[in-house]
Amino acid sequence: MHDLIRQMCEAIVLDENRRKRSRLWRHNDILQVLNKPKGAERVEALSLDMSQVSRIIQLSPEVFEEMDNLRLLRIYSMDASWYLELPQGLEYLPSTLRLLHWDLYPSPSLPSNFRPDSIVYLKMHESRLTQLWQGENVRLVNLKVCDLTESKELVKIMDFSGVPNLEELRLWGCRSLVEIPPSIQLCRKLIKVIVWGCVKLRGFPSDLPLTSLEEVNLYNSPRITELPKLPSTLRNLSFQKSGIKLQVTAAASIGHLIRLKGLFVGEISEGMLSQIGCLNCLEGLFFRGGPASNKYSREDDLQSQQTCNFVLLLLRES
Repeated sequence: MHDLIRQMCEAIVLDENRRKRSRLWRHNDILQVLNKPKGAERVEALSLDMSQVSRIIQLSPEVFEEMDNLRLLRIYSMDASWYLELPQGLEYLPSTLRLLHWDLYPSPSLPSNFRPDSIVYLKMHESRLTQLWQGENVRLVNLKVCDLTESKELVKIMDFSGVPNLEELRLWGCRSLVEIPPSIQLCRKLIKVIVWGCVKLRGFPSDLPLTSLEEVNLYNSPRITELPKLPSTLRNLSFQKSGIKLQVTAAASIGHLIRLKGLFVGEISEGMLSQIGCLNCLEGLFFRGGPASNKYSREDDLQSQQTCNFVLLLLRES
C-alpha cells in the first residue's frame, strides 16, 4: 500500500511541468533546472544521484540563486568518478535549507553569505572543504547532525558555541584536522562524537561533561594522548591506535562508566583488569595483546563481569 501511494504521488508530480515542480529527483530534470535556473523558485527539494549522470558537470556560481524555497539539497554518488564542479566557486545557498547533503563538494568553504540558521542535517562526505565557513560567528541553532566524513583537507571545524542542539559529530577520516574546540562542551544534547582516523588531531577537550553523550570514538587518532573525563552515560568507547595508553591510572577514569557496553582499547596492563570488572553492563571488550593478555584467561580477573558476551583479543602486530 505504501509503495502504491508513493508511486501515485510520483505520477502526480511528474504530470506537472518540470519548471513548476517543487520536488525533483530525476537527473535529467534536475540538470535542466541547474543549467537554466530561471523559474526554479518553486523547487523545495532536489535530490541528484550523480552515478546516474555518468559525467562531470560544471555549474555557475549563481546556480541556486533562484531557489529561495529550497529546503532539501542532496547531491550524492556511489562512484567518486562523477561529481559537480564549481570552477568559479559557489556564491549562494538559500537560507531556507534544512538538509544539505553534498558528497565530493569541490570548494574549500561554503558561501560566505550563506545563513545556515535552518540547517538540521549537514552531510558532506569526501569534500574539499578546508573549513565550513569563513568567519567565526556562524550560528547553527537547529543543527543536529554534522557529518564531514573523509573530508581530508578539512583543517578547522566550527566554533560550537553557536551549535546548541548538535547530537552527532562525525569526522571520520578528516586527516588534516588539528583541533576540536573546547566549546564542544556547550553541546548539551551531544550523543555521538567520532574522530576515527584524524591522524593530525592534537587538540581534544580534556573534559566532556555532557550527560547525553553515549559514544566517543578516537580510533587511529595517534596524537590524542589523554583520555578525556567522560560522563557515566557513555555506552561505547574506542581509543584503539590512539596515543592513549590505558595504564592503571587511566583505567580508574573509566571505572565510573557503569552503562558502558562496548570498550575498544589498545594494550592493557595487568592492574587494570579489576577496573574493567566493575563495568557490569559491558557486553564486548576488544584489546590488543599486552602484559595482561596471558593472565586474562584467569576467571577471577573478571569474575564480577557476568554480562560480557564476548572478549576479542587481537594479537600484536608484527
